[in-house]
Amino acid sequence: MIPLNNRKLLTPRMLRFLERQKITCKESTLVTRKIGLGHFCLFLKTQNKLLPKKLSHLLQDDLTLFVCHLNSMALAPYTKVNYLLNVRSYLAWEAEQNKINPDLLKVLDRNKLPRVPEYLPRPLCAENDRVLKDRFKKSNSPYALMFLLLRDTGLRISELINLPWNPIVTNDKNESFLKVPLGKMNNERMVPLHPATYEVIQEIKAAYPVCLGRCDKNRLIGIKGSGSAVRSHLYLHFKKFVSDITDQNKNVTFHRLRHSYATSLLGAGVSIVSIMKLLGHRRIEMSLRYAKITPSHLRDEFLKAIAVIENQTGIQKEMNHTIAEHQPAEIIGHLKAYTNQSAQIPLTQKKNIMRKLTRLKTDFEKISYRHPFKINTLKNHHS
Repeated sequence: MIPLNNRKLLTPRMLRFLERQKITCKESTLVTRKIGLGHFCLFLKTQNKLLPKKLSHLLQDDLTLFVCHLNSMALAPYTKVNYLLNVRSYLAWEAEQNKINPDLLKVLDRNKLPRVPEYLPRPLCAENDRVLKDRFKKSNSPYALMFLLLRDTGLRISELINLPWNPIVTNDKNESFLKVPLGKMNNERMVPLHPATYEVIQEIKAAYPVCLGRCDKNRLIGIKGSGSAVRSHLYLHFKKFVSDITDQNKNVTFHRLRHSYATSLLGAGVSIVSIMKLLGHRRIEMSLRYAKITPSHLRDEFLKAIAVIENQTGIQKEMNHTIAEHQPAEIIGHLKAYTNQSAQIPLTQKKNIMRKLTRLKTDFEKISYRHPFKINTLKNHHS
């Protein structure tokens, strides 16, 4: 099978397009675009429209057939859409050069492409998250420190692999940040460091060399090799910590540590905008997925809310219906004070009533009672 990113598969104009893309695209992005255009080339060959002069005869129906062709392939939905968008970028460039009809691009408009399934984040449940963090902290393995750093900073595994030897930046207030270099989203970011996480980074550096024969002092983790090779190496050690843990009927992966980092911060009150900055997302829509919490988190939040509501209801009932204990003489004393202050009657009449209440209060003070005197009071908050 011919590799789909083989330069011989692509037309000279496609190669010229990719050459221009090097100005703003990473090498990994260019590889993906080569593969997407490779699929497009193979399809155009079946339509006999690969040559430049035949490319100008490209129809919307041809692109519709290409969408159907790609959709029938055993690829992940996101990969299919990504390839289609790569082809659209190339055709947009051809349209700018007046080589094709720009109306063709409407077929590959993102809003008209098959919708990619939107999966909820899969954070670990609180108990598994705690257990796993305890394992990392108690282990003497330097790999445990790396995995703990993943959990406590929300790094992608590729970002951890490519962290430089000295990734910590300190500002003029002596506050420490982890500087994450250009990664998947092609942007840098600064992640605030807790003192404990700062120490974890120092311990990782102190553990060098971790993997004899594959040492790389340019990387924090100190392991040399391609991203995929180092990832596979790390996963072999990661499985030793997570092999007995199943969460939501799913295995524990590196990326689930990132999900746990984000959802725990969100649950603690960190804003979506801050989550976006901490995770290095370029669009707020990516971060909003974390607001769509998992069913187990939803259940926990629901039960907490019910408890609060029940508690408030109980307080309200207590406020609306209270039973007060008083001494009869005390009640007469309050009645005497109330009459003296508020009774709108002639002064002579008020003095007569006050004398009677004083005698009555004195008489009641001399009496002993077998049970306390209780008064039910109802408060109407709607009056």
